[in-house]
Amino acid sequence: MPGLSQFTGALLRVPRALSLIRRHGRPAAMLYFGESPGDDLLATAVLRQWRAVHGTRAAYLTRYPELFAGNTDVAFTAPFDPLLAGAFQALGVPRRRLDYHAYDPLTDRSLAPRDAHIINLMCRSAGLPPLASPAPVLHLADSEISRPARRRIVVQSSVMSAKMPIRNKEWFPDRMQVVADALGVDAEVVQLGTASDPAMRGVLDLRGRTSVREAAGILAGASLFVGMVGFLMHLARSVGTPAVVIFGGREHPEQSGYPRNRNLFTTLPCSPCWLWNQCPYDRECLRRIEAAEVIDAARRLLE
Repeated sequence: MPGLSQFTGALLRVPRALSLIRRHGRPAAMLYFGESPGDDLLATAVLRQWRAVHGTRAAYLTRYPELFAGNTDVAFTAPFDPLLAGAFQALGVPRRRLDYHAYDPLTDRSLAPRDAHIINLMCRSAGLPPLASPAPVLHLADSEISRPARRRIVVQSSVMSAKMPIRNKEWFPDRMQVVADALGVDAEVVQLGTASDPAMRGVLDLRGRTSVREAAGILAGASLFVGMVGFLMHLARSVGTPAVVIFGGREHPEQSGYPRNRNLFTTLPCSPCWLWNQCPYDRECLRRIEAAEVIDAARRLLE
C-alpha cells in the first residue's frame, strides 16, 4: 500500500526534521520541486515571493544547495526527500510541492497551462500571487565573478545532456558554430555545457569543467549568452546577463522566457506545442531559425 508506506516513511524522518528545526529554527513552510537544477533555480523566485507576501521564510528541499548559497529568502535547505517534507507536515509545517506542468507519456507532451509564466505557475502551486516580472536570482560574491579583459560571449552547443533531455529544444550544433565564428571576430567566445556536448572550434572550451557557481560567475562577467531554452538560459537571467535564446516553437517566450532577452520564436499553426521529442513536422520551427538571424540578434543586443 503506497499510502501507508509513505506515511511510515514520513514518520521515520521526524527525528531528522526535528534536528533541522533545532539547528535552523522552524520554517514557515517546506517547499520542494523535483530533480532538475533548472526548476530549483526557478524556485528562488518563489521563495522571494513567499517572503514578500508573508514576511516569513520557507525552507527548501534540493539536490543543488549551491543554487541557494547566500540567499536570504530561504530559511534553510535540506537534501531532496519528499518524505522529509511529509515529516515536517506531521510537525505542523505546511509543505508545498511546486509544479507548472504534467507530462503525458502517451502524447509525449507537457500539459502546461498557457495563461502564465512557468514561475508564476509555481507561485500558484504554492498559494502565492503572481510576480509582475518573474525571474530567478542567484547570489554571487564579487570574488566569484569572472571579469574578462575583453568582451566575452558564452555559447552552448546542445541541451541534450539535461537531466530531462527534450529534443524539441535542440538547435543545430553546426549552425551554432557559424554563430561562434562570427561573434568571435571581436570577442572571446566561451563554451559552457557538459563534457558530452558537441565540441566547438575556436572557443575557450569549458564543457564539463565548471561547477554551477563557476558557470554562473563566467556568465555574470559576460556581455551575452547565446543558447537554447534550458538551465543556462535561466542561469544567465539569474545573474543579469542578457541572452539570445533559440526557442523554436515548442514553448512561447512569454511562458518560460524573459522580456529583456532576444527570444527567437517561430510562429506556426502548431506552436507552441509543448511536445518533448516527437514532432510530426521534423522540427520545422527550429529549422527556420538560421545562423544569420541569431548573429543579427546577438549584435543588436550587444549594441
